[in-house]
Amino acid sequence: MADRLLPWLAGHDAVVFDLDGVLVDSNELKVVCMRTALADFDPELVEDFLHEFRRTFGRSRREHFAAFHREHLGGSGECSGFEDFFDRYAGAYAELLAERYRQVPLCAHADELVRALTSLGAELHVATGTLTAEAEGVLAARGLLDAFRSVRGGERPKAERLGEILARTGAAPQRTVLVGDSRQDLTAASAAGTGFLFVRRYAFFGASRTLGGSDAAGAHQVYDLDPAGAVLPASAPARDGETTPITVIDGKARQR
Repeated sequence: MADRLLPWLAGHDAVVFDLDGVLVDSNELKVVCMRTALADFDPELVEDFLHEFRRTFGRSRREHFAAFHREHLGGSGECSGFEDFFDRYAGAYAELLAERYRQVPLCAHADELVRALTSLGAELHVATGTLTAEAEGVLAARGLLDAFRSVRGGERPKAERLGEILARTGAAPQRTVLVGDSRQDLTAASAAGTGFLFVRRYAFFGASRTLGGSDAAGAHQVYDLDPAGAVLPASAPARDGETTPITVIDGKARQR
């Protein structure tokens, strides 16, 4: 019988959530905002980049814009010309997000799961490619900010953010799990030595594209954040929406 999400997560010393596509349903919003921010450029060029943007979702904002400047505009790394480009177009992207980001809905069951984990005393953190202030703002708007011991944004790569969380909590990497929705999340977890749980429901790409290779050894997957959802090995066939009732007894989540 498959493990169920709530007790499985609660059994870790620290649980780290990605934000976009895991806690808030914002993946496609970010694609729309990026397309609009880059409207000065050839639409075909932008669409090629947006495919890469989806594929590498979870990278920091600076990494995304550096990739566009280098690979699509012929820039040579983060030179002085890049800084001007970044200030203009990342600024436009940030303005578009500021208008819309706090209005995005939570992902299915996110509120329920986070509050259930909090009631069990779980050590919860957020590590995201979104800037810290923006991440804190959207979580505060949805009433979840206080559930997290820290929110660490994309000013630094996610693997470094995981390292910071491990140092702060003293949790063993093998007793810590990153809950994410992209290959970049898997790579960050692998680099930090933590476990990885792939959430399929809002991801741009499915488990077959996200969970391949040696980085996925020991990784798991789940359909969404339903506390009773089935936690499966990375290699298992997906069974969307499979649940088992969960109850909390003496401060511990148990399957019924």
